[in-house]
Amino acid sequence: MNLSNTLKPVETNRSQRIVYPNSNLKIPNTTLSRWRWRHHYWATYRLPDGTKVMSARQTARLVGQLQGDVIDFVQSNNLETIDVRIPSKVVINAVTLPAIATYLRHLLEAGKLKHHRLSLCREEWEDFIEGLNFKSQKDFVLPNPCFFKSSSLVKRANPIQIQLDDEINLEVLVLATGEYQISYAQGLKCIEMNYDWLMDNSPKKARMLSKMKISHQAIECRFITELGVVQVHTFSCNDWLRIWEYFAKKNNKTAIKVLKACAEENIPTRVEKVLFSGF
Repeated sequence: MNLSNTLKPVETNRSQRIVYPNSNLKIPNTTLSRWRWRHHYWATYRLPDGTKVMSARQTARLVGQLQGDVIDFVQSNNLETIDVRIPSKVVINAVTLPAIATYLRHLLEAGKLKHHRLSLCREEWEDFIEGLNFKSQKDFVLPNPCFFKSSSLVKRANPIQIQLDDEINLEVLVLATGEYQISYAQGLKCIEMNYDWLMDNSPKKARMLSKMKISHQAIECRFITELGVVQVHTFSCNDWLRIWEYFAKKNNKTAIKVLKACAEENIPTRVEKVLFSGF
């Protein structure tokens, strides 16, 4: 029994757009590893970037549920999975640790962990779940706390490369809802601006973003690469248009080029051309 592919076509009522997987994506190899919490440990598979995942069977052992129940919950809640090649060369659809944390949170709130073999109290389960959700802070800078809400929304996405002109490329993240997001790094890189501009944790920068009517809700997108799972903070396309306009008014010539390209053909149209080019 296999989990369905996370990036299968998704049709949405909101926009009737379909998210297609990157058919050229190479399935990453894994090595045997362990996930440890206090003096307990469970077998996992480790991707090249250090990301750890579990098979449906391994997940069932960790959460204390039947394998079929694990698969049903992951599929019905559209939780994050990733196709990987395990050491035996077999390709499986594995579950990421944050997805397992979501499942455990559901079991905890439903009172279904009382008979789990670990016999943990609620505070211990909270610590256990936090451990599964832990993400490395390397290359993952938190946005300005003076402006953004304290909690982020985490969404899965499919990265699509589009070309704005002969010299400017842009990675757009397509959500299952049909919405489009662009990471902080990508949005600034395409206008040749330093990432630090957005990470300035000052009230002055917060007031500037507020004046530009940028969304206060931080959105984190997770997507799969050949190395593993990448998580980035993002803005919507409309937010980026406002930011690019701000720099264009300051005579940033690259920002002017980007805005001109978007005026000639908007980002959603460019993305859809890429998505449907193979059909």
